[in-house]
Amino acid sequence: MAASGVSFSNIAPRPTNSLRLVNPPTIQPIAAPVQQRPPAAAMLGQLTANGLPLPPAPSNLPHHPPVQADNADANLMPFYDVLETIMPPTSLQITNLTQRAQEQHCVFYLTLQQVNQVTMNRYINDSTNRIEYPVQVQLRCLKIQPGPQSDVFPTGVSCRVNKQPVTLPAVIPTNKPNAEPQRPGRPINLTPLCRLSPKTPNLLQMGYNYDSTASYCVQICLVRALTPVDLIDRIRDRGIRAADFTRTMIREKLSPSDCELAVTELVASLKCPLGKMRMSTPMRSEACSHVQCFDAYSYLAMNAKKPVWKCPFCDQPSPYGQLYIDAYFQEVLSSPTSSELERLQFLPDGSWSAAVDRDSADHPAADSGAAAKSTASDPSAASASATAAAGSETQNGRAAAATVNHFDLTESDDELTDGDGAAVAAATPAAAANAAASPSNAQQPQQPQPPPPAPAAPRPSEPIVISLDSSDDDNN
Repeated sequence: MAASGVSFSNIAPRPTNSLRLVNPPTIQPIAAPVQQRPPAAAMLGQLTANGLPLPPAPSNLPHHPPVQADNADANLMPFYDVLETIMPPTSLQITNLTQRAQEQHCVFYLTLQQVNQVTMNRYINDSTNRIEYPVQVQLRCLKIQPGPQSDVFPTGVSCRVNKQPVTLPAVIPTNKPNAEPQRPGRPINLTPLCRLSPKTPNLLQMGYNYDSTASYCVQICLVRALTPVDLIDRIRDRGIRAADFTRTMIREKLSPSDCELAVTELVASLKCPLGKMRMSTPMRSEACSHVQCFDAYSYLAMNAKKPVWKCPFCDQPSPYGQLYIDAYFQEVLSSPTSSELERLQFLPDGSWSAAVDRDSADHPAADSGAAAKSTASDPSAASASATAAAGSETQNGRAAAATVNHFDLTESDDELTDGDGAAVAAATPAAAANAAASPSNAQQPQQPQPPPPAPAAPRPSEPIVISLDSSDDDNN
């Protein structure tokens, strides 16, 4: 150490607390270059005519458009009360771009409360021996459009629930060329095919055709079915139209007016045109301008099977929200004097009376007044007189046919006439009948004569026979 001339005693040690790092630098990793993934269609080799890849298929996640289904408030589907929404409106997407037929699967669950509502209200119908569900799991197919939508099915629709086919409405036949068959839109009851358990999922399989002009969606709700009697009670709770309203309508129709067409008689029937039975609850629509009513139960039961909602008399749209019960016809139906009546005739003051049948009110001619009275009181006498009249007409017809003379144009004029110029009748069976029916023999009792034999068809070689009226012979 001494030889090197280096002394370490003079080196002062560095303090340990003098090593401090101020704002240490942050280490950033080097980002790797991002490689863009080609579309799935290009990876599968599906290209368009221009060589460009097809757009990727839409996501399988359900899409819930804001679609509102019509219900009793919209006056279009009043036969169900929506209790809960099980599956919101889910659009039917295009899952396969290479073919027109599409298919989509949806899974829905029932809660414990919903299962209890369905099972606690079901019963067995004694007439059909089938289980009826007043509370139903209902499927509705709607168009994706703003506002309340009615039920409409896409073309080529098919439905399965838990791999069991669902009965859809029958296809409407059409005669239009190149027209696809369409099913009438209406709610579908899925309750018999559902698994009524809160732990078991239910699978809905929808098949349909691709439509470039419209988009559709499906919705599943828990509803309570209503009967026509329930709807009549709700209409009655809304209020019954007063009888003075109908009386005013009758007075206006029967009041004299300056127009050329004036109503002089107003008649109504107490039978419903739908059921052909006597009305029990008379009903009319606010859009109707006629006095005639129809039966409420028959009208609602018809629209429950096939929704038409048109008046059976004037064919005007008559939805559920515009129906009302007429108190005037209720008073007529409850009156004891109308128990056996079928038609009414209204008077200008607004009252009513029994309608008079025009056929029975017609009077016969003056020369046959007594006979008409007797035949009207005794139907057997009427039939006897009709038979006698028919017999006399037959005899007169036979006598007129017997007086016809036949002449041969090939004979000379001397052979056709006698010395006095009178016509000579041909020696035929008709001549004998003419002599028997002549006025000289009128005092003798006439014997029934057999009908003359049918004349044989003339041969081409025989002469032509011309028949002249007997009056012309007398003038000769």
